[in-house]
Amino acid sequence: MERPTIIEIARKARGWTQRDLAGAAGTSQATVSAYERREKSPSLAVMERLIGAAGYSLRLDVTVDFIPISFDGHTIYQIPNRLWRVEPRLSFSKVTFPDWPTSRESGGFIMRNWDLAVREERRRVYGYLLRESVPVWIYRWVDGALLVDLWDELDLPKQLRAAWQPLINDARNGPIENPIYVGFDHIQKGKKDELAERIAALRAGTAQDLAGPG
Repeated sequence: MERPTIIEIARKARGWTQRDLAGAAGTSQATVSAYERREKSPSLAVMERLIGAAGYSLRLDVTVDFIPISFDGHTIYQIPNRLWRVEPRLSFSKVTFPDWPTSRESGGFIMRNWDLAVREERRRVYGYLLRESVPVWIYRWVDGALLVDLWDELDLPKQLRAAWQPLINDARNGPIENPIYVGFDHIQKGKKDELAERIAALRAGTAQDLAGPG
């Protein structure tokens, strides 16, 4: 069975029928149906308009690559090439990992539940995850912004900290932004894009009406 299109996923997530989406986006149900059945391929602009009508947006996510590094010839640490954001549901979830200080002192593994919504527990989990260096764990639970906030408090080996430090520095040394201009530019661009989308939708509807059935 073929995977549903992004348009269909957004529509169903909103709880809409094809007719609902078509009405909100200023197009026809037949057109939406053709896109979802892959009989027609929408342009990027049309895709954005349809998904936007359902209350969603297309987003580019950066590709994160982990690079294995060993400082002693035995222990391998995985260092990412950039930081990323984790959705709130995972950033503040509850997880089960060893209690690292207890394990280190006793030589055993004492498992416990951690609440990532609690800052101190999140600090200890982040330290554990960076030391264990399992990429899928790090990518799933270590949020870039929260990591920067906790960075100076993490218990990490000196060389591991040095390997991550450039990523932290890059995040902390961003440009100074003026919210007044950012807000104004965003509003103006939003109005311009909305007008262009409405014009495109009207033109598409007119062309389809003129073409008639078949």
